[in-house]
Amino acid sequence: MLRFPLPPRRRGLRYAVISDIHANLPALRAALQQIEPRAVDRFLCLGDIVGYGAWPNECCDLLRELDCVFVRGNHDEAAISPGKERWFTTGARACIVWTRERLSDANRRFLEQLEPRAELDGVTLCHGSVPEQDFYTTTPQEAMYSLEATRTAVTFLGHTHYAEWYALAPGDAWPRHTALPQGGEVVAPPEGKLLVNPGSVGQPRDGTPRSSFAIFDAETATVEIVRFDYEIAQAQQAILEAGLPRQMAERLAWGI
Repeated sequence: MLRFPLPPRRRGLRYAVISDIHANLPALRAALQQIEPRAVDRFLCLGDIVGYGAWPNECCDLLRELDCVFVRGNHDEAAISPGKERWFTTGARACIVWTRERLSDANRRFLEQLEPRAELDGVTLCHGSVPEQDFYTTTPQEAMYSLEATRTAVTFLGHTHYAEWYALAPGDAWPRHTALPQGGEVVAPPEGKLLVNPGSVGQPRDGTPRSSFAIFDAETATVEIVRFDYEIAQAQQAILEAGLPRQMAERLAWGI
């Protein structure tokens, strides 16, 4: 597990937490525009920068310009690991093969150096779960898989494309689950643990097409989920023009 030393700028930093961009450049640009006035110190990216969408290099290039801590997603790994795509659905497999053929050498090297987990400033970062990158966390019982595996009070993960959190208070058998299709704010329970999925920037699947990210204040242990609109039609058109599966364009408008 990587640990990143942080400069002593102030007692607690503010982070923008993004995940599952999936090569959707209009959504990523819109997210950065939404984040800019919120005065964050650093970005945290939970993986799946590429896959599904038509702008893998452009999204990698843009994210590499940020002060950002990254972890690896399963699509990031598949894009530089021939053979892993066989575990994907037919449409996702076609997108990964297309992406692999178009990645620049610089972005291939960038994806190759990503690790599955990171820990910094009292926070754990992963993609699907702390123990397993490709694991889908969708229930309180599955959330315990990560909550029991980390020492930190707050953990961020992605992979499901659902904006939600699981709050475990001392003495509770299972964490309390809250879905955030419209966004919201939570404070980590005292002496407890909080597991947060910021949702997907590039392909939301929780019933709304609105993109999603989180703002985390490390001093107050507060997490805000922000939902926002972007130019879906532009992303759809690019997918179709690239010859990628039509379903990848259509699902953007449905939020599934």
